[in-house]
Formats: sequence, C-alpha cells, structure tokens
Amino acid sequence: MMTENLIFKTREFVKKSFIENPHFSFNHWSVMYNHSVRVEKIAMKITKDVKCDKLLVSMGALLHDIGKTHKADPETLHKYHEDFNWKVSEKFIKGLKLSEHEEKKLNDIISYKSNSIEMKIVKDADALALYADKKLHMLWIEWIVQNKLDSEIKRKLDKFSNLNFEVSKKLGKKWFEQTKQDWDKYIKTNSGAQNRFR
Repeated sequence: MMTENLIFKTREFVKKSFIENPHFSFNHWSVMYNHSVRVEKIAMKITKDVKCDKLLVSMGALLHDIGKTHKADPETLHKYHEDFNWKVSEKFIKGLKLSEHEEKKLNDIISYKSNSIEMKIVKDADALALYADKKLHMLWIEWIVQNKLDSEIKRKLDKFSNLNFEVSKKLGKKWFEQTKQDWDKYIKTNSGAQNRFR
C-alpha cells in the first residue's frame, strides 16, 4: 500500500510539473506527462524479467524527464535536462521520507549518474516509449527538422541496438520497426521540410 501511494504521489507531482511548465512538452503538458507514464509502464514490464528495486524503477521512470520542466531555453533542456532532474524534484522527493539509501539511489537514477540495474531499465524503457508513441515520435521528428538536428534521428534509432536487456529488445522490436518506417516516410515526403519549418 505504501509503495502504491508513493507511485501515485510521484505521478501527480510529474503531472502538476508539466501542467505548470509545458514549454518543453510540445506546448501541451500531456505530451511529456503521457511519455513519463508510458516509460513507467514499459519499465514495469521489463522488471518482470529482471531482479531490481521495483519502487525505485517506477519512481525513476516517472521522474526521468522532470528536468524538462525547469525554466531554461530549449537547447539547454534538450542537452542537459538530466542535470535538472534532481533540482526540480529534490523538495518533492525529500518530502516522501524515503530511506537515505533509497533517496541517494533515486538521485543517482534520475541524474543519470548510475550504472545500476534500475537505471538501465529506465534507459531501456525511455528508448522504447519513444518508439511506442507515434504521436510523440512524429512531434519529435518535426522538432528535430525545425532545429536542424538531423543527427539526433540516428542517435535515437541507434538506442535500439544498445538496449541493455533481451526482454527490452523483444518488447520493442515491432515499435522500433514501425518508428523507422514512419521516420523514413516522413523524411522522403518532407524533403523540403527544413525550408517549410524555418
């Protein structure tokens, strides 16, 4: 019961944060909030096959992009949002009265300073959640084209071959293939996209 309450509170904190600061959520809070919830759901599927601290995976997944609600310019948030994850959520996390060990481990997970099993699960789930959400990945590719960051497309696609767990690869294979097709089609049909989106 305590675990469910902590996850519920974390989900509500994430929702409130994106509602108040939707600027990096394609200007609608629900886009990144829904992504965060999807990351958590996928992470929980991965935990069925991987021994880990499920509470910290769940909370870490929900908070993995919370730094995008920090008030900073889009380029800074794109490159360094992980650096703001703890800053944005520290007061909230400290109010949950986790053990010192849990708090430190959660900090390491959301700050991307960990090589723990929990961090690896969150990273896999994050990559898969982008592939699984067609609305998000199409919004994201339009943003990439507008900002002339084409190399980011390859970087995101390369994440599939760098997934940490076999279960992640099995879970995401169909989503990944669909995403590749969507992006290839988008690039072909919008070869003049850079000019239109300037």
